Amino acid sequence: MNPDNVCPDVVSRYLTQLSADFEISPSDGGCYVATPFTRPDGEVIEFEIASLPGGQTRLADMGDTLGYLSVNGLTLTRSILDKARNIARGYGVTLERNMLVVDITDSIASEEMHRLIQATLAVTHLIQGRRTGGRVVFDDEVESFIIQTGVTYDSDYRVSGLREAHTFKFHVNSGANLLIQPLSAASASAAHAAAERWAYRFIDAVQQHEDLRPVVVLDDRNTRSGVWTPSTQAPINDFAILWEDREQLEDLLVKTLA
Repeated sequence: MNPDNVCPDVVSRYLTQLSADFEISPSDGGCYVATPFTRPDGEVIEFEIASLPGGQTRLADMGDTLGYLSVNGLTLTRSILDKARNIARGYGVTLERNMLVVDITDSIASEEMHRLIQATLAVTHLIQGRRTGGRVVFDDEVESFIIQTGVTYDSDYRVSGLREAHTFKFHVNSGANLLIQPLSAASASAAHAAAERWAYRFIDAVQQHEDLRPVVVLDDRNTRSGVWTPSTQAPINDFAILWEDREQLEDLLVKTLA
């Protein structure tokens, strides 16, 4: 075998086959690209190519990579986002909201497509850090849920109330000005006491800032499903959402993106 003849031919045939395995379908203002690469669960890695104002073109994973991590057991927290952002940055890719993104001005985007594929595969490897057992901290689960909607948020948000200052776990300000506080309790008595404390904090904050919208997300997972009775959550009933009914929280968050 003469490597000088065989090796270039092998590479050329591989690239030809690889090119044939890409599938393209049209979308509004661009197209979807299904690549020949897959995630560990067998799902094909896909991207969207879309035209932007000013002649730019955007390549994006449509949030599928972070979605894959979450669905397969990795709780998306700020630290996980930071890791994903740093990994993506190493390939010249941006983590924007919940999407991996490359914006280009050149109509030929072959290098950018390659970098986005590499970043997607690298971020996907974060799945190895998922918890294999144990109970997920409720704050982390709520944060993961917020991240998946793609909204911009702050954590440990400090607010000056009418009487004193308070710190709330999450703040989403994309027009809705949501203050989101996860709340977990092991017993009905502890739940009622916590509800009274947070009711005071929210009311005090809203009296000073009328545009704030309080949301308390109640942990009713597994054995805690019976903790939040009508009487225990009465102090916060006007702005409480059970985790079982978290689609209500999703509705509030998605409205901030509209």
